[in-house]
Amino acid sequence: MDDLDGLRKIPKQLPKEFEQYLGQPAFKLPCPDGCCSSFAEHFTRPFLENLARIDVKPEPVSVAKMYQDGKYDNVVRIALDRASEITAIIKEVSGSDRGDDWLPFFAICESCGRILTTQAYAWDGQKVSYRCKGGIAGKNFIEGCGHEGAVGIRDGKLPWRVEWAARWSHLGVTFEPMGKDLMASGGTYETGKAICERIFNSPAPLPIPYEWIVIEGGKRLGKSAGRILTIGELIDIATPEMARYFFFRSKPTSHKDIDFGLGITKLAEEYELAERTYFGQDTGIPEKELEDVKRNYELSSINFINNKFQVQSKYFNVSYSHLTSLVQTNDNLNSIIDTVNRTNEIRYVEDWSEEERQKLEIKVDAVRKWIDTHAPEDMKFQVEKQPPDVQIPIDHRKAFDIILDKLNKIDWTPDNIHNTIHETSKNHGIKAGDMFKSMYQIFLNRTKGPRLGYLLASLDREFVVERIRHFSK
Repeated sequence: MDDLDGLRKIPKQLPKEFEQYLGQPAFKLPCPDGCCSSFAEHFTRPFLENLARIDVKPEPVSVAKMYQDGKYDNVVRIALDRASEITAIIKEVSGSDRGDDWLPFFAICESCGRILTTQAYAWDGQKVSYRCKGGIAGKNFIEGCGHEGAVGIRDGKLPWRVEWAARWSHLGVTFEPMGKDLMASGGTYETGKAICERIFNSPAPLPIPYEWIVIEGGKRLGKSAGRILTIGELIDIATPEMARYFFFRSKPTSHKDIDFGLGITKLAEEYELAERTYFGQDTGIPEKELEDVKRNYELSSINFINNKFQVQSKYFNVSYSHLTSLVQTNDNLNSIIDTVNRTNEIRYVEDWSEEERQKLEIKVDAVRKWIDTHAPEDMKFQVEKQPPDVQIPIDHRKAFDIILDKLNKIDWTPDNIHNTIHETSKNHGIKAGDMFKSMYQIFLNRTKGPRLGYLLASLDREFVVERIRHFSK
């Protein structure tokens, strides 16, 4: 946790009065809502709590505490003693000239408490002398208070490129994923690698560059781009397992495209396909891709009962698409389960285990959240309790008789219902899209809606048959 870094600008979620803290290190700032012991805890705690929801439990390490406890004393002394060599390395690798008098240290000003505004100019082996002259933070200049002083090496920090190399050396880092921008020629990684090897006498870690997460057809997701999606928001609408799958399904070097609207349903379909593949169902996945697909599913699994990394014991799934209809036609989990049993989407559910109920409840909550926050308007609906006043073409009404006969005989599943309506339309020379439009009209009093098979499967067969019969006359 880089909690010794200075506050560079005021994000939208912070109150305006936080402007007084610009340039001060994060670990010293108060909690903006008064709910946590510090600014740093306020933003890191929900992040760690949401990571735990997807069974990722890192050990947080505070940079500020490492400096304060003296764990960085050795690397800071080395960096200050060999400042001229570091300056030469930075110029050699990146072309940036820091100047002959540059020292790799930002002191915390004893007068104003800022760290982004100080400039170190002398090192006597015990203390670093500095001037609080002001500094650039991103595109903004933060005024210094003009104070001059000297502090010990625990009252400040190394600049980023030097600190990164020092961190690798001190913590013994052997492997580190990083954004592709840091891997550019002459960039941060190459500079850090040279400093780590030539100044701290440690091997640099193996770098694994990763691509951006992009949204809205390729726009970059990130704080600098002004578009932020927390891991909690993703979990809330996509379930923990699908959130894990989002990251595991593609290589780190491939960009990850996320769309909070229909993209979530597409992510769900891909995850559910991997699930069926894992449990040996015929999904049409090419033979050469089977092992990768199964492994992606396996790595995405979470056992919600004991919170252990464990794949469920048998195939169990109610599709996300089906639930988009079920949650809008049923009031609670028990009625959803009754409907699932009735529609024969899953055939072994005479007795639902606690694991199955919990997994379904989590998925139901995710679908409800998605519908409330990100679903397109044509996915939201309310079934008309009485036949609406709509006009249905005569040829559609004639085809309704054949559809009725078939709907009374088929297993009540989304695919069977969809195929019955689609094939009957085709046999009567009616475009399937036009027939679906008529179906949406008689049930929803609108021309669009969720997938028709899932919508009708979520309703009682007798209700569906009677509604269609009303318009077949």
